[in-house]
Amino acid sequence: MNNISQISIFEYREIENLGDLERLKIFFENIDDDKLCESLEKSRKNGRNDYPVRTMLNLIYAMKIFGHRSVESFRRELSRNSQLRIACGISEGKYKYCGDRKHLVPPARVFTGFLNKLKNCKKEIEEIFEGLVKFMYENLEGFGEDCAIDGKFLDTYASKNNTNKCNDNRAEHEATFSCKTYEMRDGSKKQEWHYGFIAHIICDAKYGLSIKSKVTPANNSEQTELDNLLKEMQNNDKEQYKLEKMKNLMGDAGYDNGSRNKRIKEEYNVNPIIDIVHRWDKTEKYREIENQPIAYTEEGEVLYIVDLNNYEKMKYLGYDKENNALRYTRYSTGKKIYRIPLETDYRIFTPVARDSKKFKKKYKMRTEIERLNGRIDRDYMFNDHFIRGQKKMELMLNLTFIVMLTIAKGHIKNKQENIRSLVA
Repeated sequence: MNNISQISIFEYREIENLGDLERLKIFFENIDDDKLCESLEKSRKNGRNDYPVRTMLNLIYAMKIFGHRSVESFRRELSRNSQLRIACGISEGKYKYCGDRKHLVPPARVFTGFLNKLKNCKKEIEEIFEGLVKFMYENLEGFGEDCAIDGKFLDTYASKNNTNKCNDNRAEHEATFSCKTYEMRDGSKKQEWHYGFIAHIICDAKYGLSIKSKVTPANNSEQTELDNLLKEMQNNDKEQYKLEKMKNLMGDAGYDNGSRNKRIKEEYNVNPIIDIVHRWDKTEKYREIENQPIAYTEEGEVLYIVDLNNYEKMKYLGYDKENNALRYTRYSTGKKIYRIPLETDYRIFTPVARDSKKFKKKYKMRTEIERLNGRIDRDYMFNDHFIRGQKKMELMLNLTFIVMLTIAKGHIKNKQENIRSLVA
Protein backbone atom coordinates (compact mmCIF):
# COMPACT_ATOMS: atom_id res chain seq x y z
CA MET A 1 0.00 0.00 0.00
CA ASN A 2 2.27 2.75 -1.27
CA ASN A 3 -0.26 5.11 -2.84
CA ILE A 4 -2.54 7.10 -0.54
CA SER A 5 -4.57 9.50 -2.65
CA GLN A 6 -7.10 10.71 -0.09
CA ILE A 7 -7.11 11.67 3.57
CA SER A 8 -10.28 11.80 5.58
CA ILE A 9 -9.26 14.27 8.29
CA PHE A 10 -8.57 17.97 7.74
CA GLU A 11 -9.08 20.72 10.31
CA TYR A 12 -8.65 24.36 9.32
CA ARG A 13 -7.87 25.13 12.98
CA GLU A 14 -4.54 23.37 12.50
CA ILE A 15 -3.60 26.06 9.97
CA GLU A 16 -4.72 28.84 12.31
CA ASN A 17 -2.23 27.59 14.91
CA LEU A 18 0.70 28.14 12.54
CA GLY A 19 2.80 31.32 12.68
CA ASP A 20 2.58 33.92 9.92
CA LEU A 21 6.04 33.21 8.48
CA GLU A 22 5.38 29.47 8.56
CA ARG A 23 2.08 29.92 6.67
CA LEU A 24 3.86 32.22 4.21
CA LYS A 25 6.51 29.57 3.59
CA ILE A 26 3.85 26.88 2.99
CA PHE A 27 2.03 29.24 0.63
CA PHE A 28 5.09 30.06 -1.51
CA GLU A 29 5.95 26.35 -1.78
CA ASN A 30 2.50 25.45 -3.12
CA ILE A 31 1.15 28.38 -5.15
CA ASP A 32 0.94 27.84 -8.91
CA ASP A 33 0.65 31.31 -10.44
CA ASP A 34 3.09 31.28 -13.37
CA LYS A 35 0.38 32.24 -15.89
CA LEU A 36 -0.63 35.19 -13.74
CA CYS A 37 2.99 36.38 -13.56
CA GLU A 38 3.38 36.05 -17.33
CA SER A 39 0.22 38.07 -17.93
CA LEU A 40 1.42 40.83 -15.57
CA GLU A 41 4.85 40.85 -17.24
CA LYS A 42 3.21 41.31 -20.65
CA SER A 43 1.13 44.22 -19.38
CA ARG A 44 4.26 45.89 -18.02
CA LYS A 45 6.09 45.53 -21.39
CA ASN A 46 9.06 47.90 -21.41
CA GLY A 47 8.07 49.86 -18.34
CA ARG A 48 10.29 50.43 -15.29
CA ASN A 49 11.21 47.31 -13.38
CA ASP A 50 12.38 48.72 -10.05
CA TYR A 51 10.11 46.23 -8.29
CA PRO A 52 9.69 42.98 -10.31
CA VAL A 53 6.26 41.44 -10.84
CA ARG A 54 7.12 38.34 -8.81
CA THR A 55 8.24 40.45 -5.86
CA MET A 56 5.12 42.63 -5.94
CA LEU A 57 2.84 39.59 -6.23
CA ASN A 58 4.59 37.99 -3.26
CA LEU A 59 4.06 41.19 -1.28
CA ILE A 60 0.33 41.22 -2.05
CA TYR A 61 0.05 37.60 -0.90
CA ALA A 62 2.03 38.37 2.25
CA MET A 63 -0.19 41.36 3.03
CA LYS A 64 -3.19 39.00 3.06
CA ILE A 65 -1.46 36.27 5.08
CA PHE A 66 -0.18 38.73 7.70
CA GLY A 67 -3.68 40.20 8.04
CA HIS A 68 -3.00 43.86 7.25
CA ARG A 69 -5.98 46.14 6.68
CA SER A 70 -4.08 48.65 4.54
CA VAL A 71 -1.01 49.03 2.36
CA GLU A 72 0.52 51.54 4.77
CA SER A 73 0.34 49.21 7.78
CA PHE A 74 1.92 46.45 5.66
CA ARG A 75 4.69 48.79 4.48
CA ARG A 76 5.51 49.57 8.11
CA GLU A 77 5.72 45.82 8.78
CA LEU A 78 8.02 45.39 5.80
CA SER A 79 10.33 48.19 6.94
CA ARG A 80 10.97 46.51 10.30
CA ASN A 81 10.72 42.79 9.36
CA SER A 82 13.82 41.71 7.42
CA GLN A 83 12.71 38.05 7.35
CA LEU A 84 9.50 39.04 5.61
CA ARG A 85 11.39 41.17 3.06
CA ILE A 86 13.76 38.31 2.25
CA ALA A 87 10.91 35.79 1.99
CA CYS A 88 9.11 38.05 -0.51
CA GLY A 89 12.21 38.56 -2.66
CA ILE A 90 13.40 42.01 -1.56
CA SER A 91 17.18 41.76 -1.45
CA GLU A 92 18.83 44.56 0.51
CA GLY A 93 22.12 44.10 -1.32
CA LYS A 94 20.75 45.18 -4.71
CA TYR A 95 19.62 48.63 -3.53
CA LYS A 96 22.52 51.06 -3.70
CA TYR A 97 22.93 54.78 -3.54
CA CYS A 98 22.92 56.16 -7.07
CA GLY A 99 21.78 59.76 -7.15
CA ASP A 100 18.44 59.51 -5.31
CA ARG A 101 18.16 56.67 -2.84
CA LYS A 102 15.91 53.86 -4.07
CA HIS A 103 13.20 52.69 -1.75
CA LEU A 104 13.88 49.42 -0.01
CA VAL A 105 10.12 49.07 0.61
CA PRO A 106 7.96 49.85 -2.47
CA PRO A 107 6.09 53.18 -2.15
CA ALA A 108 2.32 53.18 -1.74
CA ARG A 109 1.82 54.33 -5.36
CA VAL A 110 3.59 51.16 -6.59
CA PHE A 111 1.14 48.98 -4.63
CA THR A 112 -1.80 50.99 -5.99
CA GLY A 113 -0.64 50.67 -9.58
CA PHE A 114 0.04 46.95 -9.20
CA LEU A 115 -3.38 46.25 -7.67
CA ASN A 116 -5.02 48.12 -10.55
CA LYS A 117 -3.23 45.83 -13.01
CA LEU A 118 -4.14 42.80 -10.93
CA LYS A 119 -7.84 43.68 -11.23
CA ASN A 120 -7.57 43.08 -14.98
CA CYS A 121 -6.28 39.52 -14.49
CA LYS A 122 -9.61 38.03 -13.46
CA LYS A 123 -9.29 35.02 -15.79
CA GLU A 124 -5.83 34.04 -14.51
CA ILE A 125 -6.90 34.43 -10.88
CA GLU A 126 -9.98 32.27 -11.48
CA GLU A 127 -7.77 29.59 -13.03
CA ILE A 128 -5.58 29.52 -9.91
CA PHE A 129 -8.68 29.20 -7.74
CA GLU A 130 -10.11 26.44 -9.96
CA GLY A 131 -6.88 24.46 -9.76
CA LEU A 132 -6.89 24.64 -5.97
CA VAL A 133 -10.54 23.55 -5.71
CA LYS A 134 -9.78 20.64 -8.07
CA PHE A 135 -6.97 19.58 -5.74
CA MET A 136 -9.41 19.53 -2.81
CA TYR A 137 -11.88 17.36 -4.73
CA GLU A 138 -9.11 14.89 -5.52
CA ASN A 139 -7.44 14.79 -2.11
CA LEU A 140 -10.10 15.37 0.55
CA GLU A 141 -12.54 12.54 1.13
CA GLY A 142 -16.15 13.63 0.56
CA PHE A 143 -15.19 17.17 -0.46
CA GLY A 144 -18.09 18.96 -2.16
CA GLU A 145 -20.79 16.45 -1.20
CA ASP A 146 -22.23 18.58 1.60
CA CYS A 147 -22.18 22.29 0.75
CA ALA A 148 -23.41 25.47 2.42
CA ILE A 149 -24.55 28.73 0.85
CA ASP A 150 -24.59 32.16 2.47
CA GLY A 151 -24.58 35.81 1.57
CA LYS A 152 -21.97 37.77 3.52
CA PHE A 153 -22.20 41.56 3.66
CA LEU A 154 -18.93 43.32 2.90
CA ASP A 155 -19.60 46.76 4.30
CA THR A 156 -17.74 49.72 2.89
CA TYR A 157 -16.39 52.35 5.27
CA ALA A 158 -16.14 55.12 2.69
CA SER A 159 -18.61 57.95 2.38
CA LYS A 160 -21.42 57.51 -0.09
CA ASN A 161 -20.49 58.97 -3.49
CA ASN A 162 -21.42 62.64 -3.66
CA THR A 163 -20.21 64.41 -6.79
CA ASN A 164 -20.57 67.77 -5.06
CA LYS A 165 -18.06 66.79 -2.39
CA CYS A 166 -15.85 64.01 -3.69
CA ASN A 167 -15.55 62.36 -7.08
CA ASP A 168 -12.29 60.44 -6.72
CA ASN A 169 -11.22 57.05 -5.33
CA ARG A 170 -11.70 58.14 -1.72
CA ALA A 171 -15.47 57.80 -2.12
CA GLU A 172 -17.43 54.66 -2.90
CA HIS A 173 -19.08 54.78 -6.33
CA GLU A 174 -20.55 51.27 -6.70
CA ALA A 175 -21.87 50.26 -3.28
CA THR A 176 -25.59 50.09 -2.48
CA PHE A 177 -27.77 49.98 0.62
CA SER A 178 -29.50 46.81 1.78
CA CYS A 179 -31.69 45.91 4.73
CA LYS A 180 -31.74 42.44 6.25
CA THR A 181 -34.77 41.55 8.38
CA TYR A 182 -34.57 38.95 11.15
CA GLU A 183 -37.67 37.34 12.64
CA MET A 184 -37.26 36.90 16.39
CA ARG A 185 -38.75 34.04 18.41
CA ASP A 186 -41.27 36.33 20.08
CA GLY A 187 -42.66 37.29 16.66
CA SER A 188 -40.95 40.68 16.48
CA LYS A 189 -38.68 41.72 13.62
CA LYS A 190 -35.21 43.20 13.68
CA GLN A 191 -33.80 45.23 10.80
CA GLU A 192 -30.09 45.48 10.01
CA TRP A 193 -28.88 48.01 7.42
CA HIS A 194 -25.73 47.60 5.33
CA TYR A 195 -23.93 49.80 2.80
CA GLY A 196 -21.48 48.12 0.49
CA PHE A 197 -21.37 44.75 -1.26
CA ILE A 198 -22.38 41.17 -0.62
CA ALA A 199 -20.34 38.02 -1.22
CA HIS A 200 -22.39 35.01 -2.28
CA ILE A 201 -20.35 31.98 -1.17
CA ILE A 202 -20.75 28.24 -1.63
CA CYS A 203 -18.34 26.32 0.58
CA ASP A 204 -17.76 22.73 1.60
CA ALA A 205 -19.69 22.17 4.82
CA LYS A 206 -17.25 19.57 6.15
CA TYR A 207 -13.92 21.34 5.67
CA GLY A 208 -14.96 25.02 5.50
CA LEU A 209 -13.18 25.72 2.20
CA SER A 210 -14.65 27.86 -0.56
CA ILE A 211 -15.92 26.25 -3.79
CA LYS A 212 -17.63 29.13 -5.62
CA SER A 213 -18.17 32.82 -4.89
CA LYS A 214 -19.42 36.03 -6.43
CA VAL A 215 -19.40 39.67 -5.27
CA THR A 216 -22.38 41.91 -6.10
CA PRO A 217 -23.84 45.19 -4.83
CA ALA A 218 -25.45 44.73 -1.41
CA ASN A 219 -29.02 44.97 -2.69
CA ASN A 220 -28.73 41.97 -5.05
CA SER A 221 -31.06 39.10 -4.14
CA GLU A 222 -29.39 36.16 -2.37
CA GLN A 223 -31.88 33.76 -3.91
CA THR A 224 -31.28 35.02 -7.46
CA GLU A 225 -27.51 34.79 -7.02
CA LEU A 226 -27.85 31.22 -5.71
CA ASP A 227 -29.55 30.36 -9.01
CA ASN A 228 -26.75 32.09 -10.91
CA LEU A 229 -24.00 30.25 -9.01
CA LEU A 230 -25.60 26.84 -9.61
CA LYS A 231 -26.12 27.63 -13.30
CA GLU A 232 -22.47 28.65 -13.67
CA MET A 233 -21.35 25.44 -11.99
CA GLN A 234 -23.61 23.41 -14.29
CA ASN A 235 -22.71 25.17 -17.55
CA ASN A 236 -18.95 25.47 -17.05
CA ASP A 237 -17.17 22.36 -18.35
CA LYS A 238 -14.37 22.82 -15.83
CA GLU A 239 -16.82 22.85 -12.94
CA GLN A 240 -19.29 20.24 -14.14
CA TYR A 241 -17.91 17.58 -11.82
CA LYS A 242 -18.48 19.86 -8.82
CA LEU A 243 -22.24 20.02 -9.20
CA GLU A 244 -22.45 16.32 -9.97
CA LYS A 245 -20.74 15.51 -6.69
CA MET A 246 -22.92 17.82 -4.59
CA LYS A 247 -25.58 15.90 -2.63
CA ASN A 248 -26.87 18.38 -0.05
CA LEU A 249 -27.00 22.17 -0.01
CA MET A 250 -27.54 23.90 3.34
CA GLY A 251 -28.89 27.44 3.61
CA ASP A 252 -30.56 29.69 6.15
CA ALA A 253 -34.14 30.96 6.00
CA GLY A 254 -33.13 33.69 3.55
CA TYR A 255 -33.20 31.03 0.82
CA ASP A 256 -36.65 29.67 1.76
CA ASN A 257 -38.61 29.28 -1.46
CA GLY A 258 -40.75 26.34 -2.61
CA SER A 259 -40.16 26.70 -6.34
CA ARG A 260 -36.42 27.05 -5.75
CA ASN A 261 -36.37 23.91 -3.59
CA LYS A 262 -38.08 22.06 -6.43
CA ARG A 263 -35.60 23.40 -8.99
CA ILE A 264 -32.55 22.53 -6.87
CA LYS A 265 -33.73 18.93 -6.65
CA GLU A 266 -35.09 18.41 -10.16
CA GLU A 267 -32.54 20.36 -12.21
CA TYR A 268 -29.37 19.75 -10.17
CA ASN A 269 -30.27 16.57 -8.23
CA VAL A 270 -29.26 18.23 -4.95
CA ASN A 271 -31.19 17.98 -1.68
CA PRO A 272 -32.13 21.46 -0.37
CA ILE A 273 -31.50 21.55 3.39
CA ILE A 274 -32.89 25.04 3.92
CA ASP A 275 -34.43 26.62 7.01
CA ILE A 276 -38.00 27.87 6.81
CA VAL A 277 -39.61 31.27 7.39
CA HIS A 278 -42.84 31.17 9.39
CA ARG A 279 -45.52 32.55 7.06
CA TRP A 280 -48.63 30.82 8.34
CA ASP A 281 -51.14 32.73 10.40
CA LYS A 282 -50.45 32.26 14.13
CA THR A 283 -53.89 30.69 14.58
CA GLU A 284 -53.16 28.00 11.96
CA LYS A 285 -51.40 25.10 13.68
CA TYR A 286 -52.04 22.32 11.17
CA ARG A 287 -52.95 21.72 7.55
CA GLU A 288 -54.58 18.52 6.38
CA ILE A 289 -53.54 16.51 3.33
CA GLU A 290 -56.34 15.84 0.90
CA ASN A 291 -57.69 12.25 0.83
CA GLN A 292 -55.39 11.15 3.67
CA PRO A 293 -55.88 11.14 7.47
CA ILE A 294 -52.70 13.17 7.83
CA ALA A 295 -51.92 16.72 8.99
CA TYR A 296 -48.64 18.64 9.05
CA THR A 297 -47.15 21.71 10.71
CA GLU A 298 -45.14 24.49 9.10
CA GLU A 299 -42.00 23.05 10.71
CA GLY A 300 -42.57 19.81 8.76
CA GLU A 301 -43.87 17.63 11.57
CA VAL A 302 -46.29 15.00 10.22
CA LEU A 303 -49.22 13.77 12.34
CA TYR A 304 -51.86 11.07 11.97
CA ILE A 305 -55.43 12.29 12.64
CA VAL A 306 -56.90 9.75 15.07
CA ASP A 307 -60.04 11.78 15.64
CA LEU A 308 -61.06 15.39 16.24
CA ASN A 309 -58.37 17.19 18.28
CA ASN A 310 -56.38 13.95 18.62
CA TYR A 311 -53.14 13.90 16.59
CA GLU A 312 -50.44 11.25 16.69
CA LYS A 313 -46.86 11.93 15.53
CA MET A 314 -45.89 9.64 12.65
CA LYS A 315 -42.69 7.70 12.00
CA TYR A 316 -40.56 8.83 9.03
CA LEU A 317 -39.43 5.99 6.74
CA GLY A 318 -37.46 7.87 4.10
CA TYR A 319 -37.72 9.33 0.62
CA ASP A 320 -39.50 7.48 -2.19
CA LYS A 321 -37.56 8.56 -5.28
CA GLU A 322 -39.84 6.81 -7.75
CA ASN A 323 -42.96 8.64 -6.51
CA ASN A 324 -41.13 11.80 -5.36
CA ALA A 325 -42.75 11.47 -1.96
CA LEU A 326 -41.94 11.05 1.73
CA ARG A 327 -42.97 7.80 3.42
CA TYR A 328 -44.53 7.69 6.88
CA THR A 329 -46.26 5.14 9.08
CA ARG A 330 -47.96 5.11 12.47
CA TYR A 331 -45.85 4.25 15.51
CA SER A 332 -48.74 2.34 17.05
CA THR A 333 -49.39 -0.01 14.11
CA GLY A 334 -46.48 0.30 11.70
CA LYS A 335 -48.34 -1.57 8.97
CA LYS A 336 -49.69 0.86 6.42
CA ILE A 337 -47.31 3.21 4.63
CA TYR A 338 -48.53 6.71 3.75
CA ARG A 339 -46.86 8.74 1.02
CA ILE A 340 -46.79 12.54 1.02
CA PRO A 341 -45.86 13.96 -2.41
CA LEU A 342 -43.32 16.78 -2.26
CA GLU A 343 -45.59 18.80 -4.54
CA THR A 344 -47.99 19.11 -1.59
CA ASP A 345 -45.79 22.04 -0.50
CA TYR A 346 -42.20 22.24 -1.73
CA ARG A 347 -41.38 24.76 1.01
CA ILE A 348 -42.17 22.29 3.77
CA PHE A 349 -41.61 18.89 2.18
CA THR A 350 -38.08 18.28 0.93
CA PRO A 351 -36.34 15.00 -0.09
CA VAL A 352 -34.79 14.92 3.39
CA ALA A 353 -37.79 15.38 5.72
CA ARG A 354 -37.60 18.43 7.98
CA ASP A 355 -38.63 16.46 11.05
CA SER A 356 -35.94 13.82 10.50
CA LYS A 357 -32.67 13.47 12.40
CA LYS A 358 -30.77 13.57 9.13
CA PHE A 359 -32.16 17.01 8.23
CA LYS A 360 -31.20 18.42 11.64
CA LYS A 361 -27.73 16.85 11.44
CA LYS A 362 -27.07 18.17 7.96
CA TYR A 363 -28.39 21.64 8.76
CA LYS A 364 -26.00 21.90 11.72
CA MET A 365 -23.15 21.58 9.21
CA ARG A 366 -24.15 24.99 7.86
CA THR A 367 -22.25 26.54 10.76
CA GLU A 368 -19.05 25.84 8.80
CA ILE A 369 -19.82 28.72 6.44
CA GLU A 370 -20.32 30.97 9.48
CA ARG A 371 -16.81 30.01 10.59
CA LEU A 372 -15.52 30.80 7.10
CA ASN A 373 -17.19 34.22 7.24
CA GLY A 374 -15.59 34.78 10.64
CA ARG A 375 -12.12 34.00 9.27
CA ILE A 376 -12.68 36.41 6.39
CA ASP A 377 -13.47 39.18 8.88
CA ARG A 378 -11.04 38.33 11.65
CA ASP A 379 -7.96 36.97 9.86
CA TYR A 380 -8.19 38.89 6.58
CA MET A 381 -9.57 42.19 7.92
CA PHE A 382 -12.76 42.53 5.86
CA ASN A 383 -14.47 43.92 8.95
CA ASP A 384 -12.17 46.96 8.83
CA HIS A 385 -10.70 47.80 5.45
CA PHE A 386 -9.95 50.50 2.88
CA ILE A 387 -11.20 48.62 -0.20
CA ARG A 388 -13.12 50.71 -2.74
CA GLY A 389 -15.14 49.46 -5.70
CA GLN A 390 -16.70 46.14 -6.64
CA LYS A 391 -13.79 44.98 -8.83
CA LYS A 392 -11.23 45.51 -6.10
CA MET A 393 -13.50 43.95 -3.47
CA GLU A 394 -13.89 40.86 -5.66
CA LEU A 395 -10.13 40.76 -6.29
CA MET A 396 -9.28 40.91 -2.58
CA LEU A 397 -11.87 38.25 -1.72
CA ASN A 398 -10.57 35.93 -4.45
CA LEU A 399 -6.99 36.44 -3.25
CA THR A 400 -8.16 35.62 0.27
CA PHE A 401 -9.68 32.33 -0.89
CA ILE A 402 -6.55 31.53 -2.92
CA VAL A 403 -4.40 32.10 0.16
CA MET A 404 -6.64 29.90 2.33
CA LEU A 405 -6.82 27.09 -0.22
CA THR A 406 -3.09 27.15 -1.03
CA ILE A 407 -2.07 26.91 2.62
CA ALA A 408 -4.63 24.12 3.07
CA LYS A 409 -3.12 22.37 0.03
CA GLY A 410 0.38 22.53 1.52
CA HIS A 411 -0.90 21.29 4.87
CA ILE A 412 -2.68 18.35 3.22
CA LYS A 413 0.39 17.40 1.17
CA ASN A 414 2.54 17.41 4.31
CA LYS A 415 0.05 15.11 6.01
CA GLN A 416 -0.02 12.77 3.03
CA GLU A 417 3.80 12.56 3.05
CA ASN A 418 3.77 11.77 6.78
CA ILE A 419 1.17 9.04 6.23
CA ARG A 420 3.20 7.54 3.34
CA SER A 421 6.38 7.52 5.43
CA LEU A 422 4.57 5.75 8.28
CA VAL A 423 3.17 3.12 5.90
CA ALA A 424 6.56 2.61 4.28
